[in-house]
Amino acid sequence: MIAPSGKLKGKNKAFHEQVFDMRYVVFSVIRERQLPAGKAARALGTGFFVAPKIFITCDHVINPPNDRHQDGDSYILVANLTGKSGRLYRIERPQLGTEITLFPNLDLAVLRVSTADLSQPFCSLEYGTVWEGQEIGVVGYPLAELRSINGNLALNAVLYRAARGCITALYSTNDGPLLDVPFIEVNFLFVPGNSGGPVFSVDTGRVLGYVRGYRAVKIKESVATATMIPQLPLGLGNQYIENLNAIYSIAIKLDYVRTAIEGFGVTL
Repeated sequence: MIAPSGKLKGKNKAFHEQVFDMRYVVFSVIRERQLPAGKAARALGTGFFVAPKIFITCDHVINPPNDRHQDGDSYILVANLTGKSGRLYRIERPQLGTEITLFPNLDLAVLRVSTADLSQPFCSLEYGTVWEGQEIGVVGYPLAELRSINGNLALNAVLYRAARGCITALYSTNDGPLLDVPFIEVNFLFVPGNSGGPVFSVDTGRVLGYVRGYRAVKIKESVATATMIPQLPLGLGNQYIENLNAIYSIAIKLDYVRTAIEGFGVTL
């Protein structure tokens, strides 16, 4: 398959072809921070280009409550294109309000990527109606691990993953600082690192929303007995609490952030 250019056009493409094209617009978000013992790097989540130089992800990816963005932090956007080759953009010591703009009340972060050129592919967006039962795809970099070979990032540990399913529910609710937020719900699991990645229509390839997280609803709790471990550690009993949870993953519908995105010159 041929690498895409410009705005992605997913209509009339098979799902695996859409996933291939998305590899070029979806990136792992990695933070570099200078510490007393040396420079440390951490994979924070996923994001995607909505214009050649405009990249979006979640506010809680860039600025999580337990690990806020600090002056002097730098960011690397990494796309694993083949397992052996990739694309990388560096954002050196960005200034909040300039290179990075945070919208905590939308769980949105917008990054200006000055090093990206005008040939950088970007997603088509959809602000219209979505439906329960509509088939969607999700791509991103969950559980990315940072390893190096001769000082270079090992791409085989930054795995690009795709999933497909259908929308199980649509509803609006308050969620922390987010007010009356329209959620897209699916019943397969978004895992840490998926946050900020696109949720897109398998019919059109257009992005409908971006991953926020998941909810686990406890539906059963009981005392169980471990029977398959032949020798338990000293002092450890063989009984434990067994939980059965219903897992629902949620994404924020894109029209919730339309005004913010269009403020950066992003159009349909």
